Amino acid sequence: MGTIVTALTTWDEFLLMPDPEPGNHYELHDGEVVLGPPPKAIHIYIQALLTEWLNQVAGGQGRAMPEFPYRPAANLQFWYAGVAYLPIGDWQAMRSDSHPVYAPPLIVEVLSPSNGPEQIRRRRVVAFSAGTREFWVVDPDAQTIEVSIPGATSRLYAAGEEIPVQVLPGALFPVRALFES
Repeated sequence: MGTIVTALTTWDEFLLMPDPEPGNHYELHDGEVVLGPPPKAIHIYIQALLTEWLNQVAGGQGRAMPEFPYRPAANLQFWYAGVAYLPIGDWQAMRSDSHPVYAPPLIVEVLSPSNGPEQIRRRRVVAFSAGTREFWVVDPDAQTIEVSIPGATSRLYAAGEEIPVQVLPGALFPVRALFES
């Protein structure tokens, strides 16, 4: 991701920006406009598997989406989650032409060269500040998932483990599901 505007951009100014090239998207990080590149094949693969699993386990009680745009603060913020999970009430509230101030309860990000550790740390802080309850970081190279919950130490899960999904009580995500051939 690269910053494309050096002056601070307000929310109203951000809304007036022209659309980026197809496949790309703009984000607003603390007033900086950032161009997000299209996701790579491994991102799409992981996002699809997680989205399918979350939707199946939710059983109609919520909805997961890849590349979910969200606005964690009223001004200077607009982000995309690699995968987001929303309870059904939050999902239904999205039937609007506006961009409500909202952060999904579960956000999953996938590490890549354009989405490195400092970028992930910043995303986690912004998300938790806006009410996200669970933040996962998938590392395709290490084949691990780091799970963070506000007020707790982050935990790293590997292929033989299952992640208890806080936003879906009783659900256990098998990490191996992302990394098996």
